[in-house]
Amino acid sequence: MQNKTNRSGPAPDRPVPSPAVEETQKRQPSVAGRVIRRAGLALLLILALIFAYLFLLLGEPDEEAKSVQKPVEETITMPMSAVDMPGESDGQKLADTFGQPVLVLGQALTMHKARIYDTALEGGYARCVAITYAFEDGAQLLVQSMRPTRAVTLLQQNGYRLDASALYTMGGLNAARMQNDTSVCVFAQSDTAVYAVICPVSHAEELSGLLRYTALVPPSTNE
Repeated sequence: MQNKTNRSGPAPDRPVPSPAVEETQKRQPSVAGRVIRRAGLALLLILALIFAYLFLLLGEPDEEAKSVQKPVEETITMPMSAVDMPGESDGQKLADTFGQPVLVLGQALTMHKARIYDTALEGGYARCVAITYAFEDGAQLLVQSMRPTRAVTLLQQNGYRLDASALYTMGGLNAARMQNDTSVCVFAQSDTAVYAVICPVSHAEELSGLLRYTALVPPSTNE
């Protein structure tokens, strides 16, 4: 018998990929990369369109808003001599001297006196109209008109504390309330002047009713 001998020879060769297969394998990562890049560019484009829309919607004010400009306030550099007027003075004359609408109380209370004067304000002067009205018990209510609008700082010298519990309207303007230990001040502001009604605490309950009689009297001719 012949002994069977295992022949040890070279291992069979593994199949070699064809060039076409190798090329396909090389292309697969690059195709995936292009897909990711395209997706990123699409996302950036969408974000750019969103920002462009928001800019057009909220960015610049319309032409009508641009055309509305606040009047330029006059700077008072030369003070005028104070003018005192007796009770029941004509609101029209007060407004003509003041140069802007003046706040008056109408016939709700008796006008006691009126005074027009200038007072120092930030390197210049503020022009003020102070009209004093009298209650039946002799207590006094003060109605003030002041310009320019920076004159609102003059009210802060009286130690008022802002009271946000109530809002008012006077002379057609929205008004807010301040108070200290002795008086209540309701004030409002237009584009050219500041207005205030100062009432003693003892008559604070009557204030809301009195403000219904307030009115702005415009000057017949502006300065």
